Formats: sequence, C-alpha cells, structure tokens
Amino acid sequence: MGLGHQIRLMACCLLLSTSLFAAKIAGKVTNGTTGKPSSGDDVVLLSLVGGMQETARSKTGSRGEFTFDVSDEDAQHLIRVTHQGVNYFHPVPQGTTSADVTVYDAAKKIDNLIGEGRVFRVQNAGDQLEVSEMYILRNESKPPRTWMSDRTFEVVLPEGAKLEEGMAAGPGGMPVKSSPVPTGKDNRYAFIFPIRPGRSQLQVTYTLGYSGSHDFTISPDIPLAELGVMLPKSMRFDSTGEGFSPGQEEQGMAVFVSKSIAPGQQLKFKVSGQGSAPREAQAGGGGGSSQPEGPGGGLGTPSGAPAPLSNSRWYILGGMLVAMAGFAVWMVWTMRRRAGGPKTVDASAGSALLANSSAPARASQAVAQPGPQRTTSSSSVLDALKDELFHLETDRLQGKISQQEYDAAKAGLDALFRRHMKRAD
Repeated sequence: MGLGHQIRLMACCLLLSTSLFAAKIAGKVTNGTTGKPSSGDDVVLLSLVGGMQETARSKTGSRGEFTFDVSDEDAQHLIRVTHQGVNYFHPVPQGTTSADVTVYDAAKKIDNLIGEGRVFRVQNAGDQLEVSEMYILRNESKPPRTWMSDRTFEVVLPEGAKLEEGMAAGPGGMPVKSSPVPTGKDNRYAFIFPIRPGRSQLQVTYTLGYSGSHDFTISPDIPLAELGVMLPKSMRFDSTGEGFSPGQEEQGMAVFVSKSIAPGQQLKFKVSGQGSAPREAQAGGGGGSSQPEGPGGGLGTPSGAPAPLSNSRWYILGGMLVAMAGFAVWMVWTMRRRAGGPKTVDASAGSALLANSSAPARASQAVAQPGPQRTTSSSSVLDALKDELFHLETDRLQGKISQQEYDAAKAGLDALFRRHMKRAD
C-alpha cells in the first residue's frame, strides 16, 4: 500500500472516530426555581449552518433527560428548551456530546426587579430628533422566576413620538427584534418578552418632530440606579435642578448622568441645537444583525465588550493549523521510518501546506517560524478547533465577520488534509 493511501486511510479513520463521538447529544434540563429535574419540556436541536434550522426534536423525561441522534454532526448547534412558554438556549459546539440546561418557572409578576440603568441616545436629522432608549434590568427574584406576561415591561414614549423599532436581549446571548405593542393608553407600549433571571436589556427607537429643541420629562416606574443621556458634542444639554452631572465621554458623544432615581421621581432635561452621532457611536448603537422575535423567544444579552480573544482569534486558529501540520509531518516521518525510507523530513513541509490553505493560516506564518516538530495530541487540537468553529458560526450569524472570512476559516482544516495527501502522492 502506497504512502498516500496510508495517509488517506488514517485521515478517514480520524474523521470517522470524531463523527462517532458526535453522533449523539444527551443532556438534562433542571428547573432553577425548584431545583428539581424539569419533565415534559419540548427540546429542539437547531443547526447553525445556513441559519437556524431544526434538525431534531424531543421531550424531557421524568428525570429531565433528553437525547438526540445527530445527523449533521459536522455542524454547530443550539439546543432550545421551551418551559411554560419561555425559550431557553444552550450552545452546542461541534463534537459536544452532553448539554445541561437550566429553565425557570414563569410568573406574571415578580419581586426584586432592579433597574440598573436607562440610557437616552439622541441626535438630530433635519426636522427630526432621533432617540434611542435602552433599559437595563436585573431580575433577582427569589426563588428565581422568569417574568412573562402579555405586558411584561411597559415603556412610556414622549407625546408625538413615532415608534421605529424595538430590540430585546436576555442573559447570555444575542439581541433580537422585539417591538413593543400599544397598551391602549396614550404613548404607552409594552414588551412581550421574557425577563429571565439575570440581566436583560430592552431598547426602543423613535423619532420626534424637532424645531431646534425638545424638552423631556422622565418619571420611572421602578427605582433606577442610573439614568444617562448621550448626545453629539455640537448639541446642548440643559437640566432643571441639580439632578444631572457631566459624565465621561463615550464613543465621541457628550454624556450627562443622574443617579439613584426613586420611583415616581420627576427629572426634566432639554436638548437643543444640531448634531449627528459620530460614526463609532452609530456602529455601536444597537443596530446590526438580529433575529426575529416572537413571544417566549429571545437569544440573550448583547454584550458591549468584545468576545474574549476576539482580536487574536485568527492567530489562534492559525496556530492550531500549524500544530496540525506538525502532527501530519510527524506522522509522515514515522511511517517512512517504518517503511525503511528516509528518516528525516523537511521541517518546512507543514509551512508549505499552510501557505495557501486559509487566511488564518497565512496570518499564523507571520508569528510561527519553522522549527523542530513535536508530536501534538490530535484530539485536544480538534476539540479546541471545534470550539473555535462554534464561535466563528456565532460571529457569522451576528454579522461580526464577513462570509469570505468565515468560509476561509471553516475550510482551513479540510484544505490542510487535502494538500498534505496531494503532496504525499
């Protein structure tokens, strides 16, 4: 049997063993309100390849257990558990075989809802004032419950405001579109969105007629730790009394802050002049990729901070591919030695394989010099790579990376194997 055929056989065995380990996903759903297993909940497996496609469905047993036979084990997945009309999501990186999910009982009212903050962002566009309001809420109910009703959280817009859109996010995930609905009372709208235990964010965007100035009157329904107003530096901010003080500039915009606002306390401020938000503020203003939202849905909280190691992700992925190349070189060297062939192999072989395999691989060559190759644990490298590919899929859905970057990174490992087999022949 030729060397090329042997390498193909080993690569196929490696891929087959990985598929076998990923062929089933088993887990348990726990009710965080009672601390007991949650039985009878709908559990759905969603594939993240090409969107969020349902690939399998199950129900939890008496001990909260569920099992999926995975037909597309090479894909990244999400598990969605529906408990009392509320959806809970859990990421499943490629190769993961177990996933435990915590759900909570739903309640129409909860205690201990904390208003961490409320932020106004304003800018002028001709005869319109564009306003975005974000509500930052923390559900610390005891025992923990999810607040869910047909009018979960109500917001009051200024008189004459035209609602443009709404966004919402629960703890630990992505923002989704969730436009508040009219309540039947003037200028009052309600989000139909589950406020799960932990930190949630709700946002409304609206426009107002503008003739050069506008007066705002704020009277919150719940205690607020902080209320902030952000506006372009070319616009003017005025407030009545001593409720506001200048804050630290953010995203090139002026900031004014009032702290410790009691329920029913009235705050008044006025904005005037002309100005548009700087480009960096517009980019981070809550727009961007989102998923449609229905009652009980929601994928979680958008984080203002970048994902850990996001700036180094391509270098890390490239480093993983370099390690894989080293493993391939070591495998060729071992097989040639056993066959009585040359006992050395060009140390640059791994680098040559990576030269055109992917964008991350090219980036890695700038920081990784060819040198003595070491045996690398293929399973640990593959596990790390699978986890990284899950993050890549999530970034693609959120629009953080281009399709070209995603395709290049996703194809890196396949290109490595193909090029090595071709070179071995």
